[in-house]
Amino acid sequence: MNKRNIDVRVVFVFVLLLLIGIISFLIQFFKHVNCEDVQYYILSDHSQSEEPIEFYDRTHNAKSWKWDFGDGSMSDNRKHTFHTYKNPGKYMVTLTINGECIHTRELILKDKYILDKLGTPQIITSKIITVGQPTYFNSISQNAKTWEWSFGEGKGIIETSSNPIYTFLTPGEKTITLVINGDFSRVAKKVIYVHPKVVKKTNPLDVTSYVYEKNAESFALPRGTVKKDPLEDMLQYVPVAPKNKTQKDSIASVKKAPKISEDQFEILLNKVTEGSKVKDDFAEFLCDDLDIPVVKNDKDLLTFAQLCASIKGKKIKIESIRLNKDKTDNCIKGLSINYKVKKYMIWVKD
Repeated sequence: MNKRNIDVRVVFVFVLLLLIGIISFLIQFFKHVNCEDVQYYILSDHSQSEEPIEFYDRTHNAKSWKWDFGDGSMSDNRKHTFHTYKNPGKYMVTLTINGECIHTRELILKDKYILDKLGTPQIITSKIITVGQPTYFNSISQNAKTWEWSFGEGKGIIETSSNPIYTFLTPGEKTITLVINGDFSRVAKKVIYVHPKVVKKTNPLDVTSYVYEKNAESFALPRGTVKKDPLEDMLQYVPVAPKNKTQKDSIASVKKAPKISEDQFEILLNKVTEGSKVKDDFAEFLCDDLDIPVVKNDKDLLTFAQLCASIKGKKIKIESIRLNKDKTDNCIKGLSINYKVKKYMIWVKD
């Protein structure tokens, strides 16, 4: 009888410990944060000093945050916060999630007033430009290390030298653009007119070898009084519509691209990697120019179409993205992106 009671108690204790273990495992499972899949964003319009920079975390199961901005200021424990750096330079931003996941990211800020010091580059070109003839271009700028030329014929960035030579294929008005050192905030633009190629007419007829069918006297009009041309009387009765002085030329309204934030643009790029979006889905935001310049990982220069082709089917983790928009039509004219690709269970720069 005593032995039977002891067995029941042992079973009861074993079941109780098993339940405690299962409950503890479930609590740890739902509170666990995958430190390799931390999703946080640092958003900045111009990446410069004296500008509010947004810090935001979207990590699953994250319960506590600690932002260290790397400039000696107090840390911030909010999920979504803003911080302003007083001076330009490099800063190491550290985010600690749930007291165990620590991630750092380097933040490079430019001087807010450096653009005013350097100024916008100037484009120098020939006064008369003709289709089919080489045209020489030059630029005046300080501290220029890289050049990105576009010649307005829908081909995106064509030349990367300081003094390019380009031959235009079609006549008409062209907008020449130049970006120095990858700085899309100061894009130099110059509108030129390309003249059509002049075709000189040649007379294949050799007058000296022409044999007249008749004598010259046969083509002369008979003598007589001068008669009035009947066309003069007819033109007097041709109706002419009066000019409307009050009529004004209609001005076509500028079509603006839809608004999109860098956060939303990043979500669409992630869908390109999944295969649910393609480059043509971005046409309305890029004003149908899928060859806008893209600076990848601060070193590679490619078009947006090439970027979509390179990330399709890959698992990427975007660290930062910056859109450069035209203030007039809100079109995205270029972007800068930093991201890593997962290869063999390791995140590496693409």
